[in-house]
Amino acid sequence: MTGGLRFLALFRPVGRLRVVLGSPRSSMQTPSNSGLYVGSFVGLIALMTGLFAALVPLSAVAATSGSTYVPLAPARICDTRSSSVSGLSDQCTGEALTAGGTLTVQVTGNGEVPATGVSAVMANVTVTGTTTSGYLTVWPAGATRPTASNLNWSPGDTVANLVAVPVSPSGQISVYNSAGSTNVIVDVEGYTSTTGTGTAGLSESLTPARICDTRSSLVSGLSDQCTGNTLGGGNTLTVQVTGNGGVSATGVSAVMANVTVTGTTTSGYLTVWPAGSTQPTASNLNWSPGDTVANLVAVPVSPSGQISVYNSAGSTNVIVDVESWYTDGSNPTAVGDGDVPLSPARICDTRASSVSGLSDQCTGNTMAAGGTLGVQVTGQGGVPASGVSAVLANVTVTGTTSPGYLTVWPAGSTQPTASNLNWSPGDTVANLVAVPMSASGQISVFNSSGSTDVIIDVVGYETSPVPQLVITTGALPSGTVGTGYSSTLAATGGTLPYSWMISSGSLPAGLTLSSTGVITGTPNSPGTSGFTIQATDATTPTPQTVKTAFSITVSAAPTPTKISTNWSGYVAGTGPFTEANGTFTVPNLETGTPTSDSLAEWVGIDGSGNSSLIQAGIQESIDPSNPNRFTIQPWWEILPAPETDITSVTVNAGDRVTVTIGKISGTGWGITLTDDTNGESFTTDQTYTGPGASAEWIVEAPTVSGQQSVLAPYTPDVTFSDLGITPLNTSLTEILMVQSAGQVSTPSAFTSSGFNVAYGGVAPAAP
Repeated sequence: MTGGLRFLALFRPVGRLRVVLGSPRSSMQTPSNSGLYVGSFVGLIALMTGLFAALVPLSAVAATSGSTYVPLAPARICDTRSSSVSGLSDQCTGEALTAGGTLTVQVTGNGEVPATGVSAVMANVTVTGTTTSGYLTVWPAGATRPTASNLNWSPGDTVANLVAVPVSPSGQISVYNSAGSTNVIVDVEGYTSTTGTGTAGLSESLTPARICDTRSSLVSGLSDQCTGNTLGGGNTLTVQVTGNGGVSATGVSAVMANVTVTGTTTSGYLTVWPAGSTQPTASNLNWSPGDTVANLVAVPVSPSGQISVYNSAGSTNVIVDVESWYTDGSNPTAVGDGDVPLSPARICDTRASSVSGLSDQCTGNTMAAGGTLGVQVTGQGGVPASGVSAVLANVTVTGTTSPGYLTVWPAGSTQPTASNLNWSPGDTVANLVAVPMSASGQISVFNSSGSTDVIIDVVGYETSPVPQLVITTGALPSGTVGTGYSSTLAATGGTLPYSWMISSGSLPAGLTLSSTGVITGTPNSPGTSGFTIQATDATTPTPQTVKTAFSITVSAAPTPTKISTNWSGYVAGTGPFTEANGTFTVPNLETGTPTSDSLAEWVGIDGSGNSSLIQAGIQESIDPSNPNRFTIQPWWEILPAPETDITSVTVNAGDRVTVTIGKISGTGWGITLTDDTNGESFTTDQTYTGPGASAEWIVEAPTVSGQQSVLAPYTPDVTFSDLGITPLNTSLTEILMVQSAGQVSTPSAFTSSGFNVAYGGVAPAAP
């Protein structure tokens, strides 16, 4: 703290360092179901096939008459088992379906489905007592059986899947069994009314989004409301749906979600229902130990926007990916997509035509591990070439060679952290998928691992006069101080052109957003800036507006390094600076050896490259009369005058000390030193005429009695935090202290949280 010890010249980017406290946020986007793979679809509970598992979007476009989806509590209308087994007697009792056989089921007039005014039905269809591998096809009675399937199984499997199918003019559906013998169970869960009115039940499709994963974040790569809450037998998990994953925070009656179980320890089932209501006697998923099973579930939400998930037995992890939501009718001007049911039609089969008997856009394109398949939906299988926003499709995998999963999402957008099907080697698995499409009418299908064939049968689509405006840009790239930055935002839907703006928060200093959606400029300070970007389209008379939260992390420019015999830390330059501040921890000295070695920590302005200096800090020195103790003395100093001890503040090892040095006016400057641990503080006003060319946060080997000391060994590391300078400056230089014994003091990297300084030649980790 004396004479010309303070010399150097240095720096790397800081920038109002006081503001950059706190560690920078990191973005974790792991692939959808890391380690999440399926077992077989063997279920032990054949009768429980999914309360509220069928709320598919079959709704009107606005508050006008037309097709409106009406959800129902599940009602069994067909069970081919004998009444002694099922406990029921209905139109199908005792008629197990044999190979090549077709079962006709009367839907209208049964299970609360009206006798008239019904165009389509949503039903959970289950097979059980299967004797050989096979599949079911469900279609409108009286029509030609389509080249499509709804369920696939191996001998002994019990398999359920959600089915959306139009009914014949007489209100019937047909069910075909390809091979062997099987019992069939049909539970109606909703229907499409041709006479509906109002705005309840309008659908809003979403890119799949994960809102709940009970696995630990180390396994899933995510952290959300469910993380770490593995579901035990007999326990219930409550999941907040509204306000998450793109689901509106208000005006929501129900949600469609893909629910997956994994890590199952014993046979069991899940039941999903509105939170706060009585748990129904039904199930949505069934499994055997070790299985990973997924099924599309549509369920009303509670008034607070929650659903409950019950696990019958054993332990299992639960994953919930939302795919769409439905309006509750509270907004009379609400607009939603109109849904059109189709007789199942195959639009994609990656198997060779010699196997599938068909040739289409996917033929021969068996999917390899990590591969993505683009599928044209519009203009195929009865889906119109234009005016379509989303598709409802049955997606099947077969010929699987290793455990894996599929993710289905709108082509051209970022692949979501979600999955739609999971399997084990050799499985053939199907699941209903509701997914928006790109502006060109395409969807993307990703295969996580191994090789598999993929089959897609469309069963319905959603129409929308104006496609929903969606910002498709994912995470924005990071920047570096002093380096030019450019990133173009992207959106789909709505009506071109789009207009872009910052609706809240702010970009990093030095960057701007143009109205055309281009972020450009040169960042001038490190740190992470959060902000919300708004895109507005040109739809008339009412433009669509959408907002998305983003962040940009700016890293400091590479830091130059200099060597000093008495300083270690960081120097900011160039000034002139009118304020410098920071907080540091007070270390212990190594005792036991008589020595005059000492140590100082301080904050100051000037002294790097000039002989001026205003500073304040703490000095620790070994007591020559007792080498087993050391003294701690706070001080302030303005060169060329010697330091002045501060006697009104008592400082102990381990304390946190804050120093602020700032210009008051003219040549008047204030110096404040506060022991944050005990609350004692000292302030003095002095005259200072130095140039303010640099600012420093330093561990020093000080000059004692006119001679520079050898740096005393210290522990633990000295941590500098809450660092600030005025004006903002982003040029930093790292200082290493080298004495005759070698490198004796080394700082860590400089981060938004500050930096550490360690005794010796090894750089410590940053705070």
